[in-house]
Amino acid sequence: MKSMSELAEKLDKRMQKLTKHDNVHFTDRGNSAIFMALSIAKQINNKPKILIPDQGGWYSYKRYPKYLGLEIVEVKTDYGVIDLKDLKKKLKKDEIGCFIFSSFAGYFAEQPLRKIKTICKKKNCLIIEDSCGSIGDTKLCNGKYSDMTVGSFGNWKPISYGYGGWISVREKRWLDNAREVMSMCKVHERFYKDIMKFIRKNKFKKLIKLNKIVKEDLKDFDIIHRDKRGLNVVVKFDPKITEYCKEKGFQHILCPNYIRVNEMAVSIELKRLNLDRIKELTSN
Repeated sequence: MKSMSELAEKLDKRMQKLTKHDNVHFTDRGNSAIFMALSIAKQINNKPKILIPDQGGWYSYKRYPKYLGLEIVEVKTDYGVIDLKDLKKKLKKDEIGCFIFSSFAGYFAEQPLRKIKTICKKKNCLIIEDSCGSIGDTKLCNGKYSDMTVGSFGNWKPISYGYGGWISVREKRWLDNAREVMSMCKVHERFYKDIMKFIRKNKFKKLIKLNKIVKEDLKDFDIIHRDKRGLNVVVKFDPKITEYCKEKGFQHILCPNYIRVNEMAVSIELKRLNLDRIKELTSN
């Protein structure tokens, strides 16, 4: 049986490959990783404001900056996908220290990560990429374009262990700026014994495939960001969509809802399906 240090080393190497960052730390929750990343960003840049998307984000984006004394500024989006012109406009005053957003807006639409990085780098604005939905992708969850990635292994995530999260950073010394937070959100030892088998059962690729199948099923409806990669599928509201979800056994979220879209719509929560069900739906 491998020792705890051997398990931790193996996990570090795997996550370094997945995030494309050499420095990874594990937390008890994805929210803890988000708080840690924001704390690090404040200490590095010490600017008064933080940028978040106006929709397609996560609840903690609005709550946690306030604890750190940071003012929130929202960037315009096209149903969660970052408006690059508005991003440039918001960064002109050089008051924003970091930008946190999800790789997939609301888990349903891919962000133009490389272009966002180009814009932010010019203004020394750190990028915190919330990679909950994109871990395992070759384009996103990408340390080449993100200064930090954060994510969760909780229920309904592609890597669905039900516990734990991570933060990866470009510079190892940045983790020294978050030692106090790190000490409060340690993972339990069992995490290191269990998590690798859940990483091997990552649902990401099969969810991408299922997303395309569902979009084809609903081709006659008004799908938001129909042509963008995603895990969930978001469709402008029609009672027939909720009937479809009931028929298929899909959970759904009714919008407007900040974590999906500020629009009358239905978010079909494919990411909540277990791996066996996803395999069944994508096997044909």
